[in-house]
Amino acid sequence: MFENITASEIAGYSVGALLLSATISASKLDSFVSISQRSSLGMCKRCGDLKMIACSKCKGSGLIKQRGPFDFITAVGEKQDFGLKATSPSSSSCTNCLARGHFSCPECSK
Repeated sequence: MFENITASEIAGYSVGALLLSATISASKLDSFVSISQRSSLGMCKRCGDLKMIACSKCKGSGLIKQRGPFDFITAVGEKQDFGLKATSPSSSSCTNCLARGHFSCPECSK
């Protein structure tokens, strides 16, 4: 299978794998760096002295949109019905945060 592979192709695969792993681990690395910066500045490690944390279920909006897994948003100004009746996505209030979008920080409220 890999009999006729060149050194530049191996290097390309290696760089691609490195970029993929960096992309996957970026959010974990970002949270680690932000926690260390907050602690060095004497701020709350969890909220950064904002005294509130965004809800993880609704991402801080207070609403949960009911969408399918492959329901993509079209570009602005485009309307694509494809012969079907266009329906707007329904949204409901978040039950996790009671539609507020945030919680008070458990670290600061001690």
